[in-house]
Amino acid sequence: MKIIRASEKHTHGNSTFHVEILYPGANLDKTDTGFLTIGRIDHALFKPPGLVPMHPHQDDEILSYMRFGKMIHKDSTGHEEHLDSSYMMMMNAGSGISHEESAEEDVEMLQIFMRPSENGLPPQVQFHQFENIYSENTWRLVAGNRYDAPLKLRVETNIFDVRLNKNTSLEVPDYNTNIINFIYCFNGNIRIGNEIITKGDSLIFEEKISFEAEADSDLVLFQIKKDAKYSDTGMFSGNKLY
Repeated sequence: MKIIRASEKHTHGNSTFHVEILYPGANLDKTDTGFLTIGRIDHALFKPPGLVPMHPHQDDEILSYMRFGKMIHKDSTGHEEHLDSSYMMMMNAGSGISHEESAEEDVEMLQIFMRPSENGLPPQVQFHQFENIYSENTWRLVAGNRYDAPLKLRVETNIFDVRLNKNTSLEVPDYNTNIINFIYCFNGNIRIGNEIITKGDSLIFEEKISFEAEADSDLVLFQIKKDAKYSDTGMFSGNKLY
């Protein structure tokens, strides 16, 4: 089991747009700044009248994981959508796509840059309306390569989330020896044995463990196939520190 603390992230931005960037491989003393199929995770605070102007992506699989607020998304494929905590988006950049974002309300979210199985795939943008903002005490599949994933990810990884209520325990949804688990704590306070993970911390593990919430907590779980094929040369998900 390996814990990456929030204090190890890279911080950028200003009062309108503030981002804490997790390069998980860099925190593991690896030459690759990503960790297997995860390129990087941006924990962002975005306020009106903030605008991230039109910019390109290539060979990134980007999940916009909203927890608070609303923002407007526009892209080069012609989409203009209002995103919120239950209406989420996946951009599969492939051979190339451009987009911009503007804040309608104060936003707190993750931009999750995943690595595709190969470069140059057809670009596409997906949206999904979830029934509820939170999945209380039960893992919810948000994105992945499973047939029933609401948002499709073109690499052998599945992404789940859960709102774990105080004094509730939980294990991962699919334990087997061919999976590496990576958990990001969006918010809250979780105990694993003698260890505590809090807002912005991450946990990597292969063993079967149980978590107990010491406060209401929001977790994002990546279940990565150990031998998943992935490209590490994406524009943002590749081996770049800045």
